[in-house]
Amino acid sequence: MERREFLRCTAAGVGAALLGNGLSRALAAESPPERRNERPSMKYARLGRTNLMVSQICHGSLHTNKERLPLLARLYEGGVNLIDSSEIYGGGRSEEAIGEFLSQDNRRKSAFVITKMDIRAQLKAGAGVYQTAMARAAASLKRLRTDYVDILILHGCSTLIDWVTNEEWLRAAEDLKKQGKVRFIGLSEHAKPAEVLKLAAASGRYDVAMVAFSLIKGEWPGLGRTDIQAMDEALKIAKEKDIGIIVMKAALRAEEILAKVSEPKLRKAGFSTYQLCYRYVLGVPGVHAVVCGMSNMTHVEENLAVPGIDLAAREVDHLRRVAAASRVCGFCGTCLGACPNRVAVQDILRFHGYFTHGHRAHARAEYAALEPDRQAGACRGCGRCEGKCPAGVPIRLRLGEAHDALA
Repeated sequence: MERREFLRCTAAGVGAALLGNGLSRALAAESPPERRNERPSMKYARLGRTNLMVSQICHGSLHTNKERLPLLARLYEGGVNLIDSSEIYGGGRSEEAIGEFLSQDNRRKSAFVITKMDIRAQLKAGAGVYQTAMARAAASLKRLRTDYVDILILHGCSTLIDWVTNEEWLRAAEDLKKQGKVRFIGLSEHAKPAEVLKLAAASGRYDVAMVAFSLIKGEWPGLGRTDIQAMDEALKIAKEKDIGIIVMKAALRAEEILAKVSEPKLRKAGFSTYQLCYRYVLGVPGVHAVVCGMSNMTHVEENLAVPGIDLAAREVDHLRRVAAASRVCGFCGTCLGACPNRVAVQDILRFHGYFTHGHRAHARAEYAALEPDRQAGACRGCGRCEGKCPAGVPIRLRLGEAHDALA
């Protein structure tokens, strides 16, 4: 899309928004979806009111750098048109690598680009939000070698619920849209996706949500945070508002699920556990795409095959039962409310997961950034977290393992 055409579409979208979100959604639904880089081997879904037809597999780029451009090339060849990044990934190196890739062979016109902005420090301080957001957006565009991004996401992790409706952030987002630098606005959330998604939908200001949701989280009733019942309701609300949903962390701890359960294991002939976890999430009503981190060509080839996997209803039920019996942490957050010492259990176990998958320096840096009284050393061994854990995870043991690896 040329910049002139982009600005025309943006102006039309702003005008529709002024007339009301309902009319804006109706116009988007009636317009033909925008298509890029579609290939017969990939499946595509309309990403809510953005009206973008996106590949069901989204490239995740936490560890993307210029050495991994061949992986991007293969994904592009396989029909992946949705590429995700963030200013904080690799200190900007992820955006730089993606920018170099998209600048070649006119690929930018054939891809939908997402980048995430981390302004949590400013949001928490209640100062400098607007100015920082505008400056960070400009820096991201420069690294990405583009005049605009299709989707700008507020990177929230576990505390976003306090800032979803921050007016300075939303003013910056709207100004960036008016300037033609951003087409659509979204948010990301790891720990409380159901709560945040409902709040975002109620605000009427967000087009896209990237939420953590996995097979493991999908089986626990009554948590009020990320259980299947809470997510089901939130996804229904998001669908009513025509919000695009991209799921992250969908294959979290897949290897552990496979290793820790007895027969019958989580499997389907010819496919890996990771593939089945991704495919399960793509089948959840209201989900449009799943973002996958890929560090080698084997991961790429496996993930390109995911949308084509046929899962029968009985197989979905089996996956849920097996995952529920795995005693693997699904990052539901229940332990956080149970710990009298405010130990950041969920984050610590997530960092340990990064470590065990080979991202050691990143995991240790994240752990070191935690306040000392929230690290594993602050655990007093009371066991209240384990008493509340719906998956029966031996949390005290896991914290000790994590501390030994990360401290």
